[in-house]
Amino acid sequence: MRHSVVLSLAFLSVLPCHAAVTSVTGAHGITATIDEQSGRYEVQAKEPNWVFAGTLGAAASDVSVQDGQDRLGAFRELQFRWRDRVALRGSIRTYLERPVLLFAITCTEPDSDAAVIRFPRFTEFPKYLHGFSYVNRDFAPSSFALEENATPWLLYDDQAHATVLSPAANYMIASMHGDGKTEIASGLNEGVAALPAGFTHLTLMALGVGVNATWDSWGSALTGLQGVQRPGNDADIGLRYLGYWTDHGGEYYYDYDRRLGYAGTLEALVQRYRAEGIPIRYLQLDSWWYYKTLTDPDGTTGKPKNERLPLEEWNRYGGLLKYQAHPSLFPEGLAAFQQRVGLPLIAHNRWIDPASPYHQRYRISGFAALDPDWWREIIGYLSSAQVVTYEQDWLNVIYERSPELAASLKAGDAFSDGMAVAAQEKGLSMQYSMALPRQFLQGTRYGNLTTIRVSGDHFGREKWDTFLYTSRLASALGIWPWCDVFMSRQTDNLLLATLSAGMVGIGDRIGAEDKKNLLHAVRTDGVIVKPDTPLVPLDAMYTAGSRRPMIAAAHTDHGALRTGYVFSYGRAFEVVNVAFTPAQVGVPRDVYVYDARKRTARRLAASDAFTFVLASNETAYFVVAPVARAGIALLGDEGKFVPDGRKRIAALSDEPERLTATVMFAPLEQSVRLFGYATQRPAVTAQTGSTGEVAFDKRTGRFEVSVSPGPEQLHEGPAGDPVRQAIVSLRSK
Repeated sequence: MRHSVVLSLAFLSVLPCHAAVTSVTGAHGITATIDEQSGRYEVQAKEPNWVFAGTLGAAASDVSVQDGQDRLGAFRELQFRWRDRVALRGSIRTYLERPVLLFAITCTEPDSDAAVIRFPRFTEFPKYLHGFSYVNRDFAPSSFALEENATPWLLYDDQAHATVLSPAANYMIASMHGDGKTEIASGLNEGVAALPAGFTHLTLMALGVGVNATWDSWGSALTGLQGVQRPGNDADIGLRYLGYWTDHGGEYYYDYDRRLGYAGTLEALVQRYRAEGIPIRYLQLDSWWYYKTLTDPDGTTGKPKNERLPLEEWNRYGGLLKYQAHPSLFPEGLAAFQQRVGLPLIAHNRWIDPASPYHQRYRISGFAALDPDWWREIIGYLSSAQVVTYEQDWLNVIYERSPELAASLKAGDAFSDGMAVAAQEKGLSMQYSMALPRQFLQGTRYGNLTTIRVSGDHFGREKWDTFLYTSRLASALGIWPWCDVFMSRQTDNLLLATLSAGMVGIGDRIGAEDKKNLLHAVRTDGVIVKPDTPLVPLDAMYTAGSRRPMIAAAHTDHGALRTGYVFSYGRAFEVVNVAFTPAQVGVPRDVYVYDARKRTARRLAASDAFTFVLASNETAYFVVAPVARAGIALLGDEGKFVPDGRKRIAALSDEPERLTATVMFAPLEQSVRLFGYATQRPAVTAQTGSTGEVAFDKRTGRFEVSVSPGPEQLHEGPAGDPVRQAIVSLRSK
């Protein structure tokens, strides 16, 4: 599970350079230069037309140009040494097919001063750029300032030209430095231990047009350097299916029906949902089920979590004592409970308390287990009870209360590698919660880290901004964002969770569940019908200010046909006009914009503005459907939030005379009503399955048709879910 960033896999040639100024050029005309005599280095881009420059502090030596290939593709690289001051060598790598640069600095001798590792260190750059980054606290909330921690830094102008810089290695001890006005630098934490000979630190820089496009270029390169396959949005049970959560904000967080007990309450809930046809497919068990102390992270003695319940070791706020199910809750053990409910489990964990006996058996630094055998013990216990995902919560506290993680070259990796390796050995995926920005970056090392919390407990409107901006970070890194628990009747929260392309989990009290609402998000087998990409703010939201309405978008791609999903909400007290174009939400062609609340649609060109009115407490939701070559815009299943998500519309084939759709059905689904828009009534025929009569409204152009599947059972996705399908063609008459 340990993945080192490979600087080069194959070197093609090394060219010594004798000119005073040496340069290399990569994709989009991005050029890196170094002046051997002065030690000045420079990065220049054509689009945007920006220059970033710094100096080594003295002359450079041994300057050369090297061509090669690494995990990101072919590159041209400047190599050099610091001539006078310190035993360092450096490089600036440009890529022939990616608008990114990779900076490297290596100690050629041991060094006790980690401050020497600060490269690049730009002191000349455009001074009019805006700054954006992530705060060094739980859930990595966004900041329209440049925070000094292991966060990516986004700098951008009013036209959405952008660059993103971040550490590209040593995430647990890395830090960005400067203020974005006089200095932009990448280096290490203060207090990092002495550096051995051969220590290398890397920094990645992406440049581009469009804030979101540049985020994606940066994230694709950073994850590519790790050589780890990032998970799809159906990679594990939590991502594929609707689930039930007992997290803070859920009704059964440290609470249960006194007549039934904790296990009995959850068993009763599962039985009721099955009887009602509410297809939850897993249970999440939060911190209530295992042994804990009463001690807060700061050492203060706290209170029981719920003073109305038995004052036992499970009913406490503090750190972990023993990672086993408390017998008062599960008298027969966790595995027996799992067998009774018949659902896989997601299991939560906290920090290890200083009073835990684990300290006598394993290497634990502060609150963090560094011993791989500890991880194997607890993950092995979970695996025996059909736990499918391990949720590590309180990551910020673990880092802050374990100083070795921030100063040692190995401790941080030992903590997170041990977790990931043990989980992978037993086939568990992982979820991070309360992560710092550096832990988002660290997560790119692990293919079994599938989800990460991006907002605080008990999801609600006051958390939406944080959820969306931090989803941008998670999405760029290939980790699926999770918003936390909410109630099934909370339509906007349910919609946002679905549009996150991540998990959808509810926490209702028995009897309060809203089946009709839930089936807007999932099929009758519990499979989530979701976009391909998470919902993130539009480029314009980085310059709009916090009082303008939020506009965020996600999309699904069916070949050349992309459908956008746009969610907007007011953030001030006045009624305002709001607008976006199809191109701004990623659909650069003629479209129909469908207002899901008003059930109306308008046809627009890619550059036409769609305008609507939004009050401060209102929300709006639109589906932006492309017009196919046959002149038809198929939106998909009229009963779903994401009507053409891949778990409903598996494929669209766009031909000049017809549009062909592959429609997927859960085993118990007998029909789906498709809808869309056209200038005339389309002819709909079935290649597989059957269709009903087409209804067409001449005034609006809306058409609807019921589609039923064929009899053949197929298997879908990594879980092999049983499905049936229909294949239908739509033609303009």
